[in-house]
Amino acid sequence: MPKYKNNTPQMIEGFLDKMFGKITSKIGQDVVNKMKKKDPTVGKYLSIASDMIKKTEKHLASMSPDEQEKYKKDLDKALDKFR
Repeated sequence: MPKYKNNTPQMIEGFLDKMFGKITSKIGQDVVNKMKKKDPTVGKYLSIASDMIKKTEKHLASMSPDEQEKYKKDLDKALDKFR
């Protein structure tokens, strides 16, 4: 029988981080468009995720440096619960 890797939360988090990080790039957009053709439902969800990432990046860019630091600290504190 094949031996499967244990999917730890860190592995899954790393995969999702890389995947969503690439969605906003040109290559990521090409993947989203291909997924829309193969599986319209998944493509739709990836397209929504791409739009949300762009909106979030725009919002974070509009924050002052102090607000960004406070946001990052609060986010790290919230993520510590899952680690």
